[in-house]
Order: sequence, then C-alpha cells, then structure tokens
Amino acid sequence: MTGRTVRHVDAAGLDDEAPRGTAIVRPLRHVRAVRERYLRRFTDLTQAAASRSARAWAWALGESVLAPVTDRQTSTPPSRPEIEAEIEMADQRRLRGDRENRADAAATVLRWLIGDDDRIPVRGNAPGELVGGFGDVVRAQEQIGRVLAAAVEGKRQAEADGRNAAAADERQFARQDAAYLEGVVATLVWILGGQAETPVTHVLSRELTTKDLKVERVHAEDVIEQARRPWMADQLPPSWYGEGVKFSINWLLGDSTTPPVGPGGLGPCG
Repeated sequence: MTGRTVRHVDAAGLDDEAPRGTAIVRPLRHVRAVRERYLRRFTDLTQAAASRSARAWAWALGESVLAPVTDRQTSTPPSRPEIEAEIEMADQRRLRGDRENRADAAATVLRWLIGDDDRIPVRGNAPGELVGGFGDVVRAQEQIGRVLAAAVEGKRQAEADGRNAAAADERQFARQDAAYLEGVVATLVWILGGQAETPVTHVLSRELTTKDLKVERVHAEDVIEQARRPWMADQLPPSWYGEGVKFSINWLLGDSTTPPVGPGGLGPCG
C-alpha cells in the first residue's frame, strides 16, 4: 500500500463534481464507486430495498422521497438540514439502545456523503482506491502532495521565525510549529514513497500497510506523552513532532476531516 503502487479508480470522462442539486459533497465518480462496493453486501434487490443503509444512498441522491431513518417523505433530493435530521435521529436511537429501529449504517453513509466523516462506509480490501487513494488511505496522491508542499514551506518559514523573532515567546511558538511541521513532512514523504524509513520508529518498510500507519500513530502518541516523562526527553523527538505525525495519519486514514496544516502551511502554533 504505497503511493508508488496506486491503481486509481479515476478515469477520463467521469464526473469530478458532486451530484448537482444535492447536499452531497463527494465527486460523483467517488459516490458511484463506493455505492457499488457497498451494495455488493446484499444478495438480492429485495434485501437491499429493506435495508435502511441502501435506502440512504437512493434518498440522498434524490432517487427516493422516503427518508431512510424516520420513513417520512421529504423533498427530492433532500436538503442538508433534512439529512442532518436523519443522522440525529439515528444517533438518538443508538443512545437509547433501540435495537429494533437502529439505523447506524444509514447514518454512516449519510455522514460520508455530506462530508461530516471521511472514513469510507464500506468493508473490504483497499477502500481508499475507490476515492483516488490507496489501501486504507482516503487521500489522493495529488492531495497529499499539495499538503506536503504547504507543510515544507510552512516549516521553512517557522524555522526562520524561530531564529529571528524578537520576543522569546514568539521564538518558542515558531520552534514548536517547526517541530510539528517536521513531523507532518516526514509522515507525508514516507506515505508517498519518498523514504522507506518510518517517521517515528525509523524502521525500514518495503511495503506500507495500514498496520504500519497505526503502529506509527501509537509511537507518535508516546512521543506526545514525553511531556509527562521528562526523563525520556533525550530518547525521543520533540512532542510537537509527534503531534505532526499523529494528525497527519488521522487525516490520511479519514479519522479527521481537517488537513494537518492550515492555509499557507501554518501549524497549530503559527
């Protein structure tokens, strides 16, 4: 699972825009690919018709007026507030422990479609490939490359600010930002195949796997915890470096919808 071995689903002529007139924010080609994979779980059309999650796709796309959670009739296609109301009702049923009318899977589909959750609502191998990514990484190489370029520039600026800022607190914030962005850069270069060495453990990995990503995230959390263990400070990189690695992996896997760097390549202290 590396950037160098990606097999994109994207093809010329497929729609790069979200389905027009709907509250869906995903490109139509991604919606089609993920929906097709999702519907493979059903053995026949009757089973799909009875499923709230399968109905969520049709409803959000404007193919049905029947809401998947509340069974009420809505506008076609439904508005974002109507979709959010269905998600909220599904969450209420889950919190009440209402097993008979649970609609967690439908809510998961709806959250992905409107961009509230970037984790792809399907099972199986390499779901990231359905949205232009690879393995379990839900970000396309081009998108990762843009964030990497911003992080490299932000790191350069933060390092300069750390040397030149007049006030001591400004220098400190700039150095923290530089350490954070160094963690982001190391992680994204690793993901794109620019280096084989992992960003925290410095292990050589020939073929990147989802397990490798999650293991590095655990070690990044250890780095972050070093503030509570000052006796380990000489053995670990700065805690802000760990934050950069952790936030980058969260974003790559879709556990966070927010890129690890802000506009202009700013980190959290910028």
